Amino acid sequence: MRNRSNQTRPSSRKTGKLIAIILLLLVVFGATGIFSFNYFIGQMLEPVGEGELAYVQIDDGAVISDVAETLAENNLIRDAFAFEMLAKKENTANQIQSGYYTFSPTESAQQILDRLVSGDVADATVTIPEGRNISEFAEILEEKNVCDADAFIEETKKVAEYQKNYPILSSIPLTEKDGVSRTLEGYLFPDTYSFSPDTEPSEVVTAMLDRFVEVYDQDYLKRTKEMGKTVDEIVIMASIVELETKLVEDKANAASVFYNRIAANMPLQSDITVDYARGEKTAVLTTEQTQFPSPYNTYINTGLPYGPICSFGETSLEAALYPAETNYLYFVADMNSGKIYFNETYEEHLQDVEKYMGN
Repeated sequence: MRNRSNQTRPSSRKTGKLIAIILLLLVVFGATGIFSFNYFIGQMLEPVGEGELAYVQIDDGAVISDVAETLAENNLIRDAFAFEMLAKKENTANQIQSGYYTFSPTESAQQILDRLVSGDVADATVTIPEGRNISEFAEILEEKNVCDADAFIEETKKVAEYQKNYPILSSIPLTEKDGVSRTLEGYLFPDTYSFSPDTEPSEVVTAMLDRFVEVYDQDYLKRTKEMGKTVDEIVIMASIVELETKLVEDKANAASVFYNRIAANMPLQSDITVDYARGEKTAVLTTEQTQFPSPYNTYINTGLPYGPICSFGETSLEAALYPAETNYLYFVADMNSGKIYFNETYEEHLQDVEKYMGN
């Protein structure tokens, strides 16, 4: 990414002054001189040529000379003075709109000016799929040039700061468990967003939290209270349901299984919680892997894991809030279709495991 400094470049200023002097001299020599100068200016407005895309920020209230200097510094125009003259000639010098733009050196000065006047800013459309965790969010954001992945991850660790502005986060514990600290995992709602290149991670997090608050509305908050649960408990459950189910029609039953196991003081034994703890996705866990030490491992710990394991869609949230009323304690998924088969007894479960998983 190119330098985006708005500082004045002395050499460009000198070039502009030199052109102004040449203009005066040419005018003295008459029409031929003026024609030659116009031709020269026209050449200065031609595209720079080949080169990388450059992201340019135009600040609110920036004057045309500053805009021209910024474009020249980023190798997007041949000469700042010529660009400034073009804008003044077209009476658009005061119509340039602020924002983040993406320009190519193959664009002419006229094309760049037109885009600045129309406000053709370079917002990046980013789609965050359901079922992704913060690390996966970070990769997507960096690929789209929205923000640095590591900086985004660090921002999501500032739970206490965001709790001040978002009461819905109040049930997230701030104390470590087995050396593990909570982040905003699960609370950054998956959706399609528009961000400018090089957006501050805090702005990205805020946009995603705002969307979460929109989805987790007063009706859902009321239902959470009716269930005697905290928002954090529902968010954790919804994240598990999200990754354990492929089909919407299975979500409410899956949620019922986990709630029933918690009520029976049985470990959830959810493979995906172990995947999250290990930081690696595995189709089928080995016995050794199920013993991985972590407060997120629901094979060695009863109850819910320490925190959410992904960001979920609204259908999973609804399942966590409105689980089916069943006596199911087990389920297995068909490895091919993703369809889940539920059972009340372990014997029935083993039969389905052999039928749909082979072993």
